[in-house]
Amino acid sequence: MKEDTAITRDDVKDFYSAAAVAPKQELCCPVTYTPDDISHIPEEVFSISYGCGSPIINAGIMESETLLDLGSGGGVDCFIAAKKVGPFGKVIGIDMTEEMLEKARGFSNIVATNLGYNNIEFKYGFLEEIPVEDNSIDIITSNCVINLSINKEAVFKEIYRTLKTGGRFVISDIVSDRTVPEDIKRDKELWGECISGSVTQEEFLRLAKDAGFYGIEIIKRDFYKEANGIKFYSVTARGFKFKKGKRCLYLGHYAVYLGPFSSVHDDDNHEFKRGEMVEVCTDTVFKLSRPPYAGEFLIIDTESGSETTCGPGCC
Repeated sequence: MKEDTAITRDDVKDFYSAAAVAPKQELCCPVTYTPDDISHIPEEVFSISYGCGSPIINAGIMESETLLDLGSGGGVDCFIAAKKVGPFGKVIGIDMTEEMLEKARGFSNIVATNLGYNNIEFKYGFLEEIPVEDNSIDIITSNCVINLSINKEAVFKEIYRTLKTGGRFVISDIVSDRTVPEDIKRDKELWGECISGSVTQEEFLRLAKDAGFYGIEIIKRDFYKEANGIKFYSVTARGFKFKKGKRCLYLGHYAVYLGPFSSVHDDDNHEFKRGEMVEVCTDTVFKLSRPPYAGEFLIIDTESGSETTCGPGCC
């Protein structure tokens, strides 16, 4: 549902168009990169690198993957990802600010020369209308941009649409410790500064779950700042896409939770007590055999007599 706010998409575009021309140091979040991650990136990129973390560091990027970065700005996360996915992978950056895209494309030529290959594409587009095909992306990242959207529900639905089954998002963003009051939501400057468009962590995770994601987890959380008596936190969250089958098929599979907790519940409210066999359908077998659950469950196929704690093809 679209949020009740006087802020428009053009307000955000204007704010970051200006930030592309005249860097706003107060928007830059200190991030420690390894020299190997950034050795191929021009120094000028970092002066317009605005964010609240680095989802790229926590994304577990693998060679040959296709990665999509939302709100790519000056391109720093795309440039780091380009090296990680390698020459047979692909990186797509989406941004609605022409000034940012122009700078990112210019930097991209230097990055391609330094890497010895060009696997990056920057596209004009919106978070709520991502200009890529369905089920085409392995991993989606974004760094402090979803809070800028006035329709976050649409953003998560688009992330779900564009990811492949089994694909994942890794998102760094700002959340608040309580609901931001309406008068602050109407402050264009605070919205551009990633403050007044924030939602609570509970709401952020609910939006991801309602869009269809499972295995959602907070993998990093840090205090960001306090403004107008509200505490804001930088969180990095991860979730996985899974599309359920038309029917829930029980074909003799059982799952045994290995611990360390006495019991756990999954997103479908199945309870797994440590060490106990629970009959599961093929959909659940698929999920428990893959990240983030892989290795935590023993999967037993009573038809074949096989037992495994890893996903298909990994043994």
